[in-house]
Formats: sequence, structure tokens, C-alpha cells
Amino acid sequence: MTLIVAMLIMIYKQANQTGYKTAKRRMEIEVQELIIAIAVIRAGGDLNKIKLSAP
Repeated sequence: MTLIVAMLIMIYKQANQTGYKTAKRRMEIEVQELIIAIAVIRAGGDLNKIKLSAP
């Protein structure tokens, strides 16, 4: 799994022409936003239906 994530970060880095740390941070933020968007869609817009843990 670590190798897959590392490769995805390298691909993201090359596609966006950024450094490794910047690519890692941006990718993390985008994945978190995607997860939240999926949760909202599945809950029909009501986040009270989903038990989210505190950050």
C-alpha cells in the first residue's frame, strides 16, 4: 500500500510540476475533500446520518 501511495504522489507531483512535500499536502487535501463529498452524497445532504470522528 505504501508503494502505491508513493507512486500516486510521484504521478501527482509530475502532473502538477510541484515538489514532493507540496504534492503530498495537496493530494491529502484533495482526497479528504473527495471523501467528505462522497459522505455528503451518500447521506443525502444530511451529515447527521453519518458518524464522523473528530479531526
